[in-house]
Amino acid sequence: MPHRYPRRHALREARHAHVVATPECEVKWAHPTARWWLKQFFPRPERAKKLPRKICRWLAAEAQSAGRHVLVVRREDAYLFVHWQRPHARDAVVLLLELAKAQPARMRRAVGSLTEREDAVLRWLAAGKSNREIGEILDIAPSTVGKHLERIYEKLGVENRTAAASFYVMQT
Repeated sequence: MPHRYPRRHALREARHAHVVATPECEVKWAHPTARWWLKQFFPRPERAKKLPRKICRWLAAEAQSAGRHVLVVRREDAYLFVHWQRPHARDAVVLLLELAKAQPARMRRAVGSLTEREDAVLRWLAAGKSNREIGEILDIAPSTVGKHLERIYEKLGVENRTAAASFYVMQT
């Protein structure tokens, strides 16, 4: 019979997890990894089955803006990126949690190990530009921008453009 919850080492190895909640921040479903991360990064909420207050305040602010912002929470040598994925249903809030483990000194070295071109791509990425726009600015093909981003993700130890841009912003 398969395990109902992932083993402890699986929780540490996971990089993504989802939470589904109501607009009032009541958790309807959360992956066990997401529950673990929420306990690690936020003090326990006073009320059971509620999202942490910091996330609730962030969601309220995000509802007023049209931006695609990310909440970044730091704890010791790890960062938790909280992305709001707007579903079609108005009565649900879907959050994607991403864990990135890196010590700040290691992150600075990683950013410092980028080539001049990779650094320029990352700067424009952090400014919110698309691959096509970055390509036009730097006079390179969008596919070349994509290749630079692959190398940047690997050097920074992240999996997507949002996490890379967040790391860059934290370093400047």
